[in-house]
Amino acid sequence: MIQQTKKRVLLVSHNSNLSGAPISLSHLARKLPSFGFSPLLLLPGHGPLVNLLKSWDIEYRILKRPNAVFDFIRIIRKERPVIIHVNSLVKTWPVLVSRLMNRPVIWHVREYLGNKKIYARLIHLFAHRVIVISQTQYRLFDGMKKAVYIPNGVDHSIFEGVQPAIDLINKKGEVRTIVTYIGSIEPRKGLLVLARAVAFLSDRPWIHYVMVGDTPQGNERYKNEILDFIKKEGLNARFHFFGYRNDIPEILASSDILCHPAFVEAFGRVVIEAMASRLPVIATDIGEMPKIVDDGHTGFLVPSGNPEAIAKAITQLDSDKELCKKMGNAGKKRSKEKYDIVLHAQRIAHLYTELIEQK
Repeated sequence: MIQQTKKRVLLVSHNSNLSGAPISLSHLARKLPSFGFSPLLLLPGHGPLVNLLKSWDIEYRILKRPNAVFDFIRIIRKERPVIIHVNSLVKTWPVLVSRLMNRPVIWHVREYLGNKKIYARLIHLFAHRVIVISQTQYRLFDGMKKAVYIPNGVDHSIFEGVQPAIDLINKKGEVRTIVTYIGSIEPRKGLLVLARAVAFLSDRPWIHYVMVGDTPQGNERYKNEILDFIKKEGLNARFHFFGYRNDIPEILASSDILCHPAFVEAFGRVVIEAMASRLPVIATDIGEMPKIVDDGHTGFLVPSGNPEAIAKAITQLDSDKELCKKMGNAGKKRSKEKYDIVLHAQRIAHLYTELIEQK
């Protein structure tokens, strides 16, 4: 039963997977009731995200194909939302339909737009408000009054008191340090660069590497290139591929270091999740990373595509467990102060209220 005091909002997700954008939207939905809003998530189909929404008791609907547009219109007419919040640029039709039905629409830009100013102008034209998640992308909207910068948030309670994943590497004996990569296996994420970095660390066989993430369709050749390189360098025993997992807090609790070697990244949600887990982070100096990672204090920033720099950072952290602990604690403090989910939801709820009052 929806409480009458809460204002209805529709949150439109572009997919039902447990990737960064829908996870971020789900965390927002979980906190919005505390700020007077009643969220309804709209999904394009069934997927692993559904189980998460059920466990958090978040209301959702499936927009059934091929009648998704008509379902969307019916839901708008029935629910009479005060805001329609479209998550990501992948689907544009919910924005257009919302405008045609004279509903306030917020467009949440989670993608990396590069220097495409024309895209920014079109997004700004069609939405009533635009949320961007990185300061780099926010500069692309310079002078556009409807754009606002709101970084992603993480629910720190999910990472407190978590036990390590029981089926991950047993850290007894020869394995002393676990470096973890979490992300899809595709060129922009830079996993091959990490593999090349490991080739410089043959004198540290006690370091093992955990890979968590799927290979998107069309990227099989890239994964095979990584596997061939690992085999050629004799690193098979030190690399562990786990594919898709839904127990990220447990994975991070099993790890010592997170490495995020991406070439292209708008934000990098996994980095703030690692910081929330008190892990030092090695990340490339792209996108929002220089704003998230305090270089030398919460982790290390390295140039993208530079395996030698990654190898050096891994060596430094592996050689100094006290430094790892110090950086992990500093990262936890920084993520709590700047990227807490309550602060994130508060900022978006304030944006909702502003838009409602102006209409």
